[in-house]
Amino acid sequence: MAKPGVIALPVLLILGAITGYLAYDLFMVQQTPIPGDFSKSPYYKPLSASSNSTAADKPAEEVDKSQFEKVVTISILKGSSVQGAPDYDSDPATVPSDALITWTNQDATLHSATSGSSATEEGYGSLFDSGLLDSGKEYSIAASELGAGEHEYFCMVHPYMKGTVTVQ
Repeated sequence: MAKPGVIALPVLLILGAITGYLAYDLFMVQQTPIPGDFSKSPYYKPLSASSNSTAADKPAEEVDKSQFEKVVTISILKGSSVQGAPDYDSDPATVPSDALITWTNQDATLHSATSGSSATEEGYGSLFDSGLLDSGKEYSIAASELGAGEHEYFCMVHPYMKGTVTVQ
């Protein structure tokens, strides 16, 4: 008759290997995030078709700059990602209704120019939204599309960056 340890040891090793594999699969493989897939996040909320549509949902259209005699450039300044530092130049900006407004990112990090006062405001980005502008990139919109009046905007990445453009 064989000793009990001769059978028990291989059985325990096999059970340990199975348990280890299942633990690895559960805690590592299934829980490793997939870049761009936020569906497993506890903060994930899918957007319904009836949710607010913003300008960011629409594809960016190239603006033919040659059809504008007046171009007003608003620069996103270097170092503007630091809270309290100067951010948009000129701010406030006054623009004639027949001009083209262009935001240019001169900083080394991503920024945006999104209509509204903050992301918590209902309908933010519905008038215009540059999306994320990489360093050296720009976004343009005709002032006539905004309409006359004062329009607030902010940076989605750095919400403390706020500006105002007034179309006359």
